[in-house]
Amino acid sequence: MAALPAHHPPPPGAAPAEPPPGATALLSALIGLMPRAGSGPAPAVMLTGPAGIGRSTLLQTFCETVRSWAPVLRAGPLDGTWYDTTGAARTDAAVVQAPLDGGALSSHRLHETVVELCRRGPVVLAMDDAQLCRPRSLRGLGYVLRRSTGLPLLPVITVPTLPAATEHPAVTSLLAHHAWTPLQLKPLTETDVAELLTQRLGRRPDAALLRRCMEHSEGIPAAVHAFADRCVGTSAAGDTGRGAGPTTRTGPGALPGSASAVLSAVAALGSADPELVSELIRMPVSAVQRAMGHLTERRILSPEALRAGTDGSAGDVPHGISSDDLIPLYSRAARLLEDAGRPPTQVADVVLRIRYGAEPWMLEALYSAALDADSPGGAVRYLSHALDMGVDQDTRTLRRIRARLAETLTTTEPSIALHHLSTLLATSTDGRELADIALRYADTLVVLGLGDEAARLLAQVLDRPAGSGAVTVPEDCRPALESALLLCGSLRPASVRWLRERSQQSIEPAADSPGNRRLRLARTALSMLSGRPVALPDTPVPMAACAAGTPLDDLSLIASAVVAHLTDHTTTALDTLDRLLHRPVRRGLDPSRVQALMVRALVLCGTGDLPAAEHDSRRALELESRSGDGPVVAPAVTLAYVLAQRGEVAAAEHVLHEINGPDLQPLFYVHPMYWWATAAVRRAHGDLRGALVALRSSGRALGPGGSESPVLLPWWLEAADLLTELGRPAEARRVAARGGELVASWGTARSAGLALLARGLATPGRAGHRLLDKACAQLAESPARLLRARAEYALGVALLDDGDPLAARPRLRTALDLMIGCGAGNAAEGVRLRLAEAGGRPRRLTGRPGDALTERERRVAALAMAGRSNREIAEELYITRRTVELHLTHTYQKLGVSGREELVGVLQDTPGVGGSQPGGVER
Repeated sequence: MAALPAHHPPPPGAAPAEPPPGATALLSALIGLMPRAGSGPAPAVMLTGPAGIGRSTLLQTFCETVRSWAPVLRAGPLDGTWYDTTGAARTDAAVVQAPLDGGALSSHRLHETVVELCRRGPVVLAMDDAQLCRPRSLRGLGYVLRRSTGLPLLPVITVPTLPAATEHPAVTSLLAHHAWTPLQLKPLTETDVAELLTQRLGRRPDAALLRRCMEHSEGIPAAVHAFADRCVGTSAAGDTGRGAGPTTRTGPGALPGSASAVLSAVAALGSADPELVSELIRMPVSAVQRAMGHLTERRILSPEALRAGTDGSAGDVPHGISSDDLIPLYSRAARLLEDAGRPPTQVADVVLRIRYGAEPWMLEALYSAALDADSPGGAVRYLSHALDMGVDQDTRTLRRIRARLAETLTTTEPSIALHHLSTLLATSTDGRELADIALRYADTLVVLGLGDEAARLLAQVLDRPAGSGAVTVPEDCRPALESALLLCGSLRPASVRWLRERSQQSIEPAADSPGNRRLRLARTALSMLSGRPVALPDTPVPMAACAAGTPLDDLSLIASAVVAHLTDHTTTALDTLDRLLHRPVRRGLDPSRVQALMVRALVLCGTGDLPAAEHDSRRALELESRSGDGPVVAPAVTLAYVLAQRGEVAAAEHVLHEINGPDLQPLFYVHPMYWWATAAVRRAHGDLRGALVALRSSGRALGPGGSESPVLLPWWLEAADLLTELGRPAEARRVAARGGELVASWGTARSAGLALLARGLATPGRAGHRLLDKACAQLAESPARLLRARAEYALGVALLDDGDPLAARPRLRTALDLMIGCGAGNAAEGVRLRLAEAGGRPRRLTGRPGDALTERERRVAALAMAGRSNREIAEELYITRRTVELHLTHTYQKLGVSGREELVGVLQDTPGVGGSQPGGVER
């Protein structure tokens, strides 16, 4: 380390260095904060103000003033380096600044140095905002501040007043964890500006010139100098030190003027290309190269930087150079880089330092850089700056920039994106642009979980009366907005009713355009979820072939999957959801993935694949919890619903206990599912009356008479069963009849089986047996394996209770096999006991789907999974090929799969079968 200087009190009558214009009082206040013997610790000071106000000049002037009687440690040009002013014990000593320890310091070593210096008197620890992008230097400063309580230390930093989006996270941490006393530099008064212009122009400015200068500069000194440059036609590069105080002292001694100019040019350009530096400062290339060699010898420029032609990003101000001095260089530097064909981001990094005097090409450079940015944060930084600096530029250009900024923010900060979308929407003068902005606005609200607000916004745009003077949406754009309206609002009880009325009053679109197909799909989904199925076209899912794009596109795919599921096209529904879930994960918020996982869990529940349904619901819960946006309700209810059907009563009860009741109210279809799961838990505990109350609450949550989606959530079936068990057959028959009316028009095997099962449960004797037998036959033709197991069990129990165990046994056996194959082994204990009562020999339950298979079926399945043909299996097991086919058919039925290629995923954990699940499937 350099020799520690002796400490002296300030010399009597020593005049401070020249402060920036209008900052004399702040300089005096800053000097007055210097700690003295017995005065206690000094505050940490933060000099703030906009770019060009003179923060760096004030800091440098302060350091020059106090260095004669107190050591000053300043952050150096490389991350982690700190410089010490030495040889300043005498007021006439030459200023020499040497790096402590010759290079980067650890935080611990910096603290040791500060403590050693503070033993001899007050110390200044200074950091210009040029170093605020250097994490190691920032961490060192924070480390010292945390451990220097009581020391005579005055930390001083400069911080520009920039948008929060452009602030380095390390700066945010430093400012948040320490108390800072802000000293804000104010813009120059009109008198100060007049005096400065007089010095620069050599004459007193007239009133018109002074007014133009005040409008352009807003009192910012650097902008006043730039204005003066244009007035006198001088080169900004020829007077870089103007009004900024001494700037040539850097490294271990005073730099020559040419080296200082080259260093400033390199900092402004963010490049050490000699030809660019030469053109910027009007210096011969040979002189530039000699100066760079000198800077390299002094370790101010690194050889690696020279070989690469760059020295960091633009605005990375070297130690000893004032950032205010560089402001006049930035505009020409950016133009040079643009003309040289440098990457847009390199040009834009220079333009980011320009706050005044924006030109159209600068906005285009920032826009191009945003398109090339490697992260959304970088794009937001460029676009935000373009809006800030281009406030007086072409309106069409600014709208294009704002639209791109809103699109980028939608994935990272959707709440901020709403402000820009609102501005675009309110100022739109074109109907097609209005439709596009309204859809993006709705997309963003969907991301934030505000589907009902999105629906009302779209309704306001669509319902603007023609001829009122307001911009209206063209007719060919209306179907896309109308379908988005229906999709956005269909999950909230507050909006679904007026949406239903709106849908019924509107005219059915005739043309076969993408917008009209999406509108027909949205109306179909809304009608089906409302309990009123409509005739479907030949293709069951109009949107199934659509690729996932925006959140509204994803909603369309999810709606098409729901329609396919409700019409028993389960394979189509799962394929649609799989395609959506297998696309690349969006950066930022991606609520569509959570919704798709929940819907797929419900579809898998309906088909009887409960393990996969539980996996999807847990995955949805995990993703929703990770987003941190409010309570996690919908995925938790879905998980509890799945667990209840698997017989995991304790786990379902625990999940339900964590859900806050008021959070359920606005969640259409989730609220009734919560009550359904609650009823299942209460019934498992023997509380039949409490279960019935919960089921009726589920029906009320589904609208008048529980008419909403009677197939998706058949609460009335469970209620009829409970009423029968409670000895109230008349009520049970009424509930079953009402449910049968609700599903009568659906025309699917599932809906017919539901109606027959409910009536069979409520009907005693042989009439009930016949109804249950028909229900079993109907459900066997549907994908609803768990419902079929329910019907087989109900018929088996009825036959057993009527004294016919022989007829009951195959029904109970089928029910047990189906439940095990569905992954509901824990819920099958009652079935197993009744089968034993009927004289059957139930297999041991382990909760694995493969337990439903006989020993021979397992052998056949294992060989099929190994790739053997039916002929090879028959030869190995000494059975006929027909027998192999029958075994495989029974295996497929029990496990709910369509072929041998699906066996691996179901039987991978079954002993004696084995296999491994193929990759790439998120289930």
